[in-house]
Amino acid sequence: MCRGELAFDASACPACGAAIGYLPAELGVRNLAGLDAITYGVPGRPGRWWRCLNSPYGCNWMLPAGGADVWCRSCRLTRGRPDDARSDAVAAWASAEASKRRLIHQLDSLGLAVDALSPEQSDGLVFDLVHLDDGGATTGYDRGTVTLDLAEADERHREVLRWQLGESFRTVIGHLRHEAGHHYFHRLVSQSDARARFRSVFGDDTIDYRDALARHYASPAAWDPTLHITAYASAHPLEDWAETFAHYLHMRDATESAAAYGLDATDSHGVDDFTSLIARWHRVIAAVNAVAESLGAADVYPFAATGTVADKLGFVHEQVVKNSQRRDFYATD
Repeated sequence: MCRGELAFDASACPACGAAIGYLPAELGVRNLAGLDAITYGVPGRPGRWWRCLNSPYGCNWMLPAGGADVWCRSCRLTRGRPDDARSDAVAAWASAEASKRRLIHQLDSLGLAVDALSPEQSDGLVFDLVHLDDGGATTGYDRGTVTLDLAEADERHREVLRWQLGESFRTVIGHLRHEAGHHYFHRLVSQSDARARFRSVFGDDTIDYRDALARHYASPAAWDPTLHITAYASAHPLEDWAETFAHYLHMRDATESAAAYGLDATDSHGVDDFTSLIARWHRVIAAVNAVAESLGAADVYPFAATGTVADKLGFVHEQVVKNSQRRDFYATD
């Protein structure tokens, strides 16, 4: 391989054509050496590898050859997907899977347990990436299941909803990170000793959830960006946590990307100091937004991580660092 720049989802080097694959255990892409029609070797590592069965749809993740699994770690977390007969739906699903792989990579890199929901793993996680056609279901989270309406993969549809809801920012990866935030509330807060501190920062999560959301949509309160990261975060403390968690992941991923391209001197990956992390984030996003302005475009990230919002991001950071690599959780009630 020529050691050129590689995209996260690359299956081949764009410069020299070398085969590329993502190894979950190494949290990165590696060059591959073809051994036969379907298996590969990884230089410097023992064993044989093959591509995920979803590789024709853009998945570049690898798994050990010869085992029982034919789908990679990320794809095995998908429970619901559209019928292959609908080419438009398959294209939307493939796009959503690309965002989900980035999410799973990030959760793994932060040391947050990502286990598949099953009868044996009741606090696991699965994804339904499907079209929700007039059935009353919506993108959301329910007891370990993240549902994403594949209409969100359509940029025009997403932009119409963003405008109708008065949002500044709406992305597929944002949806997935938000819904994952609901999952990790249970793993990082409600099953830990942080519940009281959560309530002192975010508010009382026992407030009736349905009533709170109904009030928010009927008469949204004026948004104070120093109190809530988004207007929707003001609807309920649990939505505030999920929005803050999502934006914390945005912040981590963006600063790491900036460091990888030499735009920030310090790589934020694995850094435990929140003060340093948020200072780097402010520098990076100020530069990115300034570049967008110079091109006549809107701010890439039109939110402020100041005031109480910074305290909430700090709380999320604290829980992530504290619970990194933790496998066993407990209830305080």
